Amino acid sequence: MFKTKTILLGFLLAAVILVGPSSSTTDDSFIYAGCSPTKFSPGSGYETNLNSLLPSFVSSTISSGYNNFTVPSGAKPEPAVTVYGLYQCRGDLNPTSCSSCVSRAIAKVGTICSNAYCGFLQMENCFVRYDNSSFFGVQDKSVMLKKCAPLMGFNDQDALTRVSDVIGSLGSGGGPYRIGGNGDVQGVAQCTGDLSQGQCQDCLSDAIGRLRSDCGMAQWGYVYLSKCYARFSSGGSHANQTPYYAGGEKDDKDDDDNGVGKTLAIIIGIITLVILLVVFLAFIGKQCRKLQDEKWCT
Repeated sequence: MFKTKTILLGFLLAAVILVGPSSSTTDDSFIYAGCSPTKFSPGSGYETNLNSLLPSFVSSTISSGYNNFTVPSGAKPEPAVTVYGLYQCRGDLNPTSCSSCVSRAIAKVGTICSNAYCGFLQMENCFVRYDNSSFFGVQDKSVMLKKCAPLMGFNDQDALTRVSDVIGSLGSGGGPYRIGGNGDVQGVAQCTGDLSQGQCQDCLSDAIGRLRSDCGMAQWGYVYLSKCYARFSSGGSHANQTPYYAGGEKDDKDDDDNGVGKTLAIIIGIITLVILLVVFLAFIGKQCRKLQDEKWCT
């Protein structure tokens, strides 16, 4: 009897595990992406070089949170096939997390910008970009994305002061990566490593200035320029990062794949549960035939 109940419990636990929902969390939230309208031909020299460039990003994260590459290297640039690219991880990211973020960014930009000569993608903790013309060291303060939370109101002076202090600390900080904090308000700003010190300061000053003027009274806000960003959050809140696609239409493949995956998981779970129940009932029937004198079988 004890053995039968133990097996029953095992079947039920297995069924719950198999059909129960699963979830995972990551700090590598997708923020925005963009692609050129011009496309290269599959199998072309450009595609070959691009496929050589992107894996170099991942291997380089072991030793550096930023790097840029030109493929082919050490040769006279050929406009039709030369690829320029860089990756950038958040300044405090460890190599393992940096590698993981860059790997996901590469996979995603490959889907969104399939066969595009130029593609770029910003995630929470990293950024990747490639192009068929060099953009290294070129200042670009184009606004890629800006968003602010609803205003907090003048009655919450303490929160407004903390936000102002954090944005101010980002502006007065030095270097290409800056963080600030005051109580429950946290901020971060960073520019890409290809910019000179003066270019970086210029870009960050613009981003932080926009953040202050446009989001200084909000609970959170972010400003992403082409080569730098500044953002802050407070009270445990975070910017609701709605994916933004520049220079091209959104590829719904990811959403479709997610929906199909969830549906398939549910179907497999239901089928598995049915099989477990059939096996269990067959087992109970067999035990009942052997133990017809047991009270719970009669």
